[in-house]
Amino acid sequence: MSINELISIVDKSEAPSKNDGMNKVYHDLFEELKSNVDRIITIYRHRPSQKIAIEIYPDLPTFHQAINEPDPPNWFMGTYEDNKIKIVSPLNPGPEHTYQSVLRHTISLFTMWLVKDINPLAPKWLTHGLGGHEAKQMSQEYIQYSTSELIQNNAVPSFQALTNDTWDFEKIGGYGFSHLLVEYLIHSYSLDALNKFIRDATDFQGAFQVSEAELHGMWVQYLKSRLC
Repeated sequence: MSINELISIVDKSEAPSKNDGMNKVYHDLFEELKSNVDRIITIYRHRPSQKIAIEIYPDLPTFHQAINEPDPPNWFMGTYEDNKIKIVSPLNPGPEHTYQSVLRHTISLFTMWLVKDINPLAPKWLTHGLGGHEAKQMSQEYIQYSTSELIQNNAVPSFQALTNDTWDFEKIGGYGFSHLLVEYLIHSYSLDALNKFIRDATDFQGAFQVSEAELHGMWVQYLKSRLC
C-alpha cells in the first residue's frame, strides 16, 4: 500500500486553501511519512486496520478547542483518536515547537496510533515510549532533566503510575521515563519479545520471563547505571 492509500491529510482551517505554505506542508509531511511508515509497520508487524486521516489545525487555540482541552500547555500540539491524528499546523506551531518538530511529531503519533491499533489496551508508557523512540525527538538533556533526580532519590515511578492520563504525567517525568523504559526493553530483549508484549501488555512473564515487579527492579538498576 502506498502512503496515499494509508493516510490522507485534511486542512481544518475555516477557509482551507492550497497556498504555497500549505502546499509545502502537504509535501513535507508526506515525505516524512514515506521515510518512516513502512519501516514502523515492518518493525511492529502490523498493517493499519483502516485509513488514517491527519487533520491539520491552523493554530494552537483552534487545535485545543477541537479536542476539548480548554487550558493545556503550549507544548501540546498533537494527539490521536479513532482513525484520526490531529496536529497544529507546522506553519503556526506556537512558542514551544518548530515547523520541523511538528512534522517529526507525526511519526510519534503514527507509532502510538499503530500500537493502539494492535492492542487498544496498551498502556500509556508503552505507546508514548515507542512513539518517542521512533520519532527520536526527545533530547537527552530533557530526559535527564525530567528523570535524574527521581532516579537518584529511589523514586522511579511504577509501571502503573506511568499509565496516568492527566497532565500530572509530565510532572512525574512520564515522557522521559517512558522513553527510558522502552529503551531498556529494546536494549535487553528481542524484537519478538517486544512484539509479543505489545499484543498482551499484561503478560510480563510470557514476553520477558520475569514478573512485573522483577522487570521494574531490573529497569531501576539499569537507570542507576546510566547515571554513573
